[in-house]
Amino acid sequence: MGSRKSPVALLVALWLGQLGAWAAGRPKVNPRIIAAPQGAKEYVFPRRERFPVFFHQENTSSIYVGGEGRLYYYDFATRENYTEEFPVKNEGQCVSSGNLEDSRNFLTLVEQYGDGLLVCGTGACAPTCWNVTQRKESPPWDGRGIAPFTPDSNTLVVVDGQDIYSTIKKSQQNGKIPRFRRVRGGGELYTSDTVMQNPQFVKATTLRHEEPHQDKIYYFFREDNPDKSPEAPRNISRVAQLCKEDRGGTSSLSASKWTTFLKATLICVDPVTKGNFNWLQDVFFVPAGDWRRSKVYGLFTNTWGSSAVCVYSFGDIDTVFRTSRLKGYNGPSPEVKPGQCVPSGQHPLTPVPFVPSVPLSQCVPSGQHTPSETFKIADSHPEVEQRVEPLSPSRSPLFHNKHRYQRIGVHEVAAADGQRYNVLYLATDKGSIHKVVELPDGVQNIVEIQVFPNKDPIQAMILDHARAVLYVGSSSRVLELPMDMCGAYRNNCHSCVLARDPYCGWANGSCLPLALHRDVLQNLNLDSWRGSCQRGDVKEDDFRNISVMPLSRYYLNCSIESHYATYNWYHEDVLIKSCNTSHPQHDCFHFIPSVRREHYGHYVCVSEEDGFRQALVKERLLDRQRFLWQRGRAPAPLASWLQLLLVVALAELFH
Repeated sequence: MGSRKSPVALLVALWLGQLGAWAAGRPKVNPRIIAAPQGAKEYVFPRRERFPVFFHQENTSSIYVGGEGRLYYYDFATRENYTEEFPVKNEGQCVSSGNLEDSRNFLTLVEQYGDGLLVCGTGACAPTCWNVTQRKESPPWDGRGIAPFTPDSNTLVVVDGQDIYSTIKKSQQNGKIPRFRRVRGGGELYTSDTVMQNPQFVKATTLRHEEPHQDKIYYFFREDNPDKSPEAPRNISRVAQLCKEDRGGTSSLSASKWTTFLKATLICVDPVTKGNFNWLQDVFFVPAGDWRRSKVYGLFTNTWGSSAVCVYSFGDIDTVFRTSRLKGYNGPSPEVKPGQCVPSGQHPLTPVPFVPSVPLSQCVPSGQHTPSETFKIADSHPEVEQRVEPLSPSRSPLFHNKHRYQRIGVHEVAAADGQRYNVLYLATDKGSIHKVVELPDGVQNIVEIQVFPNKDPIQAMILDHARAVLYVGSSSRVLELPMDMCGAYRNNCHSCVLARDPYCGWANGSCLPLALHRDVLQNLNLDSWRGSCQRGDVKEDDFRNISVMPLSRYYLNCSIESHYATYNWYHEDVLIKSCNTSHPQHDCFHFIPSVRREHYGHYVCVSEEDGFRQALVKERLLDRQRFLWQRGRAPAPLASWLQLLLVVALAELFH
């Protein structure tokens, strides 16, 4: 065998060597570290709420929480708080009697509306709304269609200026077929009962186009798959389009119905494993100056509990609706095409003939109502053939893993290199949030934030982009969390930079938020950074001396921070223990059951991540007996005692 390096030589090699190739550009989809919230502020409700709803206005420090007959207000900056009572006014007659919820007023909506708030609740089976301005309530008004009769998870309400859209039925006798309605503004409209099959609504948004009559409503939902074959998924994820300026049809059957409804299938499939993520859980909209570049981040799960994120552009969605054939339709062409947005108050021009292979949804100036012939075709064939695929070039999920996520949020942040990076916040089913950053070489799951250690379900997650904070709500509390949380990383250069967190960087001997210091060291776009961390001199006295009695037991402990790193224990340069961090663990232990002579010496715990190695723990085990003897504190051996007794005896004899 060759000559062995000294421990100091080993450490110098670890700090100086550019060891190993840089990690391949593969997504790192499980959390790198697990941490408690840093810098969190908390508001605990006066009582636990079964069905809380949350509202936060961008660029403020306050939160509104709707509960059972109460509206809570809390300001995290000033700690101002108050509670407004919303008792039952006129109790209705519930169809299903006997439930506890029937006699209560559960607030189900708190939204900005005009100059104040719109607050709506179940009203004990008599849905009721109030307008609240500067803590003053208007008289209650009929909230049917905006609030449900009893708490219902399958409801969606969108407030867009003075317009209100809702999936809530207006009568308890309406049956179980949900509809998408316009309940305020522009005349009431609803979708036909046949265009959706048992829909479960996820989220909706409005999108402004260059021409106002082209403004669209897009809503995302799941529904039963019409394909009942055994190998087909039970549910299918959809996006639907409607024209905001839709005025309904011209016949008595279509006058109160949306006439521009079309739907398309959302695809989220891993091309490598062929894994199909068909269960849409949540979406998040990322606007852009050009509406075509606005994005939809879709959160999907599958039968096995895995999750995936697929990203779509509204430009691609619009193209699908404009250019695709109608599924199953091969009949004659109407003058106005299905899905077409028709401007009001203009005279019709020469219509573009409709054939199955010609684009749909193009705007041809016409009258304000969709002709009956066009409505009948769209109503009986509401689905387009072409499916919406994720963004180019991969047309595949941004990433997928085996965690079950329930909510998604996306925040764009400017890093020290001048580039902007998207950071995803994903709420799990265990009361934690994963923070994932999109990087040039793939995504990296930076950290798991254990928001609610007792695993309370996360009921809401609201992003304040202006202030870069998260509001996370459960049934008992709301937390305000800063997005940077740089204190979650070990306060040394390499731990800070290896985190690849665009909010944080190394400067002035600390891991700092960019909000406080822009000139920092980061590692986001694979620049050469490793030599930039100050190395410092490595000396023999860097080792911590530990004296251990022979035959005793001893544990060597190295705390694990990064689950992307490997942790190894070396004894006099020889590898003695490796820890696999692919499964969550807090420490890398090496146990010596009975310390013997060969166990004494230098021990080093080394972490290796992305080709960089650093020494985390340096201990030198010393023989306590020999250590004390060398300091003159150990009792003499038996032979020495006998020699001393002999000298004393001879002295007495000759005395």
